[in-house]
Amino acid sequence: MRWGTAIIIGLLAGFACSTANAAQLVVVEARGIGLRPGTLLDPGKTLVLKPGQHVTLISDSGATLSLDGPYNKAPAIAQGQGVTLAATLKGLATEQNARLTEVGTTRGATPAPPLPQAWVIDATRNGSVCLLEGHAPVFWRPLDTKTSDLVIMPADRSWKAQANWPAGMDQIAPPQLVAVHGDAAYFVSLGGVESAISVNTVPAALANDDMRAAWMARKGCDRQAEALLRTRQ
Repeated sequence: MRWGTAIIIGLLAGFACSTANAAQLVVVEARGIGLRPGTLLDPGKTLVLKPGQHVTLISDSGATLSLDGPYNKAPAIAQGQGVTLAATLKGLATEQNARLTEVGTTRGATPAPPLPQAWVIDATRNGSVCLLEGHAPVFWRPLDTKTSDLVIMPADRSWKAQANWPAGMDQIAPPQLVAVHGDAAYFVSLGGVESAISVNTVPAALANDDMRAAWMARKGCDRQAEALLRTRQ
């Protein structure tokens, strides 16, 4: 069984479905309405959506709820229609299997190894990554016995940050990389091999790991979501 799928299936056993009212709801996505991602909503207060407007919300339990206008009632009433965190993780496992099946034995199709913790950015893979609001980035690579050159550039290549990644270290957070922040795209070159990453901010407003994991999964940071739930106390 592949790493990612095995981890997600193991995590599923730890969740029970719940439709209880949440203490708060947080906006993940919004279209056509002036709600920013990370905005807190009172689940008992009426939410008005006009035709064409859309919001996706996360509850305290990590369930996600998608609402489309016309809508005129309290979101708490609709929470029984939400997608539980367990269902989200099951969907991730299905998507991972589908992706690996599509590429088959093509070069680069090997599954990514599990991350040692949630808040590290894999410097060796393309894709979406998540960074906790207010925190500096920490880059990770599978443990290597040689020193490698690390180069980071924004998507427009307007600047370049360089560092030596010492042998025997799997994580690095040199001061010159503080310019890396959420909601931006970067190129990361490690030992001459370049990857493209999109950094998503995980809002501080998310109150617990279930909410953070659901947010990360929605943003495509599935490996980090897995690590968060696997390593939490």
